[in-house]
Amino acid sequence: ELLTTEESRKRQQEYDKYVSTGHFSPALLVVREHLPSGKACLRLNIDATRIGNVARFINHACDGGNLSTVLLRHSGALLPRLCFFAARDIDEGEELAFSYGDVRQGHRA
Repeated sequence: ELLTTEESRKRQQEYDKYVSTGHFSPALLVVREHLPSGKACLRLNIDATRIGNVARFINHACDGGNLSTVLLRHSGALLPRLCFFAARDIDEGEELAFSYGDVRQGHRA
């Protein structure tokens, strides 16, 4: 689900409340694509908490994991695709994981 920045911030606040219960795992990602000029970037707010493909179940790894992410653009496409590639050889049965980048942790009261 592609969100505006305003909606993304609202949902993050909502999700922070639910995370503290330990029974909720949001999948809200902010992806920034820097333009070649370096003067601006495209911000994509992606929420796969409720809908999405199987990639939304890939876990976070502090060590970078075994997957790397790449933004790919197809000629004429308005938005890039976030793609996953093996960062190294992956053993059969090994859990897939990637670094979410700067992970925002909700504070606990």
